[in-house]
Amino acid sequence: MRAIKRAWRDVQAEVPVPGVSRQFVHGEQAMVAQFELAAGAVVPWHEHPNEQISVILSGRTRFEFGSPDAPEVVESSGGDTVVIPGGVPHQITVLEAARVFDVFAPPREDWIAARRDVTDAG
Repeated sequence: MRAIKRAWRDVQAEVPVPGVSRQFVHGEQAMVAQFELAAGAVVPWHEHPNEQISVILSGRTRFEFGSPDAPEVVESSGGDTVVIPGGVPHQITVLEAARVFDVFAPPREDWIAARRDVTDAG
């Protein structure tokens, strides 16, 4: 793979759930994503095999891990990091409008495939 330079402002923004905007770029072994999250937005329970490292740049969020019936709850705010091992179910609730930068390893193939489907359809 060769080195690739790209202006962040040119990276396509997507709205995966109401109140959440994301942009991402990926290489062969890692992916970075930036999220703009409106207060009250919820990224519902999900899991993925990818390790996830979230850097809360601003705002406040509540991460819930494990079982929806008895979750482990972690609140975070600007300057905090949260590491989520692959395969761990989790949900994120936005307590105060937030900007979050995530790293995924390996890249989220589901996101890449969904973007490819939209691009190919046009």
